[in-house]
Amino acid sequence: MRLLCFAALVLVVSLSAIAQDVNGSLETIDGKPILRVWGTHAERGYASGYLMGESGKEVFDDYFVGYICAGNPMIYSYYRSTYLSNFAVDAKYQQEVDYTLVGMADAGVDLYNSTLGRNMDATDILVSNAIVDLSQRNGGMYFGCSSMSSWGQSTIDDPILGGHLVITRHLDWSKHQILTDNPALVVHFPSESDEQPWLSIGYAGFLGALSAVSESGVAAFMDMGNYNAGTAGTPYQPILLTIRSGMEMADYDGDGSHSPDDVTAAIQDRTRKGGNIIHVTTDDGMDSRPIVIECNNAAGVATRDQSDNTVVPGDNLVATNHFRVLYAPTWCSRYDALVDSLTANPEISPARSWNVMAGAAGQSSNIQAIQYIESEGLLYWAMDTYSQPAYMQEPTEFDIDEFFMNPTEVSDVAKRSELAQPQPNPFNPTTILTYTLVTSGDVELAVYDVSGRLVRTLASGQRGPGEHSAVWMGRDESGREVSSGVYLVRLLTGDTVATRKMVMVR
Repeated sequence: MRLLCFAALVLVVSLSAIAQDVNGSLETIDGKPILRVWGTHAERGYASGYLMGESGKEVFDDYFVGYICAGNPMIYSYYRSTYLSNFAVDAKYQQEVDYTLVGMADAGVDLYNSTLGRNMDATDILVSNAIVDLSQRNGGMYFGCSSMSSWGQSTIDDPILGGHLVITRHLDWSKHQILTDNPALVVHFPSESDEQPWLSIGYAGFLGALSAVSESGVAAFMDMGNYNAGTAGTPYQPILLTIRSGMEMADYDGDGSHSPDDVTAAIQDRTRKGGNIIHVTTDDGMDSRPIVIECNNAAGVATRDQSDNTVVPGDNLVATNHFRVLYAPTWCSRYDALVDSLTANPEISPARSWNVMAGAAGQSSNIQAIQYIESEGLLYWAMDTYSQPAYMQEPTEFDIDEFFMNPTEVSDVAKRSELAQPQPNPFNPTTILTYTLVTSGDVELAVYDVSGRLVRTLASGQRGPGEHSAVWMGRDESGREVSSGVYLVRLLTGDTVATRKMVMVR
């Protein structure tokens, strides 16, 4: 017991040492949050928790506990005990989630979960990041996906591609408003010498590589497989963190370069529980060789490429949720529809890739649609509107090179504008809101209720560098007193979007 207490004390002391800087920045482009984090795993975890902890907590509370676990603490307890008994993660990821929790607390995120009757902890973050593994283990929810890559002769006549590769991917999960409201694109800039910058497209609080692109140009998109049989022993590592290992390491397999083979090696090195299909690409023009990795616990790992793709014409590779080499192929309506479209015309442009996927594989449950063109440095990303699938939305175009421009050196982190905790908090009827600006610029300081409705604007317009403060007297824009409850104050400047929680007690 003394040893455990000492270990806990050391952990608290070590975590508090990092809680001074936020190695990250957060912006919103076309309604899509873009989070950049840099430094060690601990520093990146802290920044993620500090800058997106509120959204991550909402995903955990309302999606994982409220929806996946049906708001039942006994179901969640089963998931958690299953994770603790059967799963393990690399030490660097454990450290990352430890610091994520500290960042959330330092940002004023309320860690209490009313369903569980306790504060959220680091294990809860890992449990939610093993969502696809745990759902397979317990025969729970089905998560579908599909993807198609095209290159070589299939794209040679397109003026944009000219033989280069394009991949379009659908993420098809059961729809939920919380996922619609909390997407996230996270760009990592590791300081570890054996790691490289990479980005992940997913949701707030997701640490793994569900849809990922490395600075080296490798892309990896995970689908669920249709056979989840297992025989090998524990511990298992969550598949999304396994894929992350292959994407984040600069040269996982030690062959001198980063390629799809690094993702295969990472999966082979770790015991996996469920069945997964991962479509991995890199663009070598006419010589491109995208692969589909198929894996589960019982049969191991197998890969297929164009040579195993006899029913798909041209230089095209298709993946859905059905194994084709690990087990004998079974019928899939989306796979057959994609084959029919390519048989009618194997030639692909970026627009046709998007449209073929939409027409042949589009489902009402499509919550994200992504297209990556490495040769053009372009990434397209569309989100569902809950009422309409993602592929029906106009995607946002992103410049990959801009994503991978080093954002800020760690030594410059303290120069970002900051929003202090409200004082006092809780309050009645007045609280003081203090913020510090690095440079002159436009400022907006406003109070919102928990549903996101504007309550009162406290500051708007140009402000000079230095410390500023505003007083909120618990009244709305019309001067009426607001009721007791939780409110959010948000600071918006040219370099910062910061939010603090405060409680009015009448």
